[in-house]
Amino acid sequence: MKYFIMQQDPRILEQPSILDSPQDIDPIEWYEGKVVNDPKVPILLKLSPRSSDFRGDIIDGILTLFHDCLRDGLVKLGVDNVQYFPVELENQFGEIEIGYSLVNIIGLLDAVDRTASTIKFVDDGSIETLYSFKIDPEKTRNFRIFRVVGAPNLIIVDEALKDELISSIDPSGVWMYPTEEYDGWS
Repeated sequence: MKYFIMQQDPRILEQPSILDSPQDIDPIEWYEGKVVNDPKVPILLKLSPRSSDFRGDIIDGILTLFHDCLRDGLVKLGVDNVQYFPVELENQFGEIEIGYSLVNIIGLLDAVDRTASTIKFVDDGSIETLYSFKIDPEKTRNFRIFRVVGAPNLIIVDEALKDELISSIDPSGVWMYPTEEYDGWS
């Protein structure tokens, strides 16, 4: 089974990004892979003034947002380890945009195949930086979407889910590429 990184497409200029996190939301908690308590709703997030008018199905950055189309596609495909919390986005003109949810992907997995990957380790043997890496399918707990220890900011999907998403909704502004092609930055 191949695995892919799913992210906002950095090849599209001036993609939207979130300016900062509300005081009652700690972004680090959203990368730990644990169930989070419902935040106060509505959640108002401000878009960076450098955000263009383009809105893809993922907005990455300090927090991860999925468009309703991507959320609905994942739900329809049976993905059940993601929490969704509707947000309101305030653009640079003070206008409110809807149609996105803050996502919490349940599952921060130690699933990197350490013998088949390029990894920089710290002295205690934990992962400092992932580069090109492979996922050990035996360690995925059958999750089709998850985050990985060593790079919890990345969203990993299995090949079948990637293909099903492309054939069912063809996500806009989303880039899915093999984990083996990761360079530590993308």
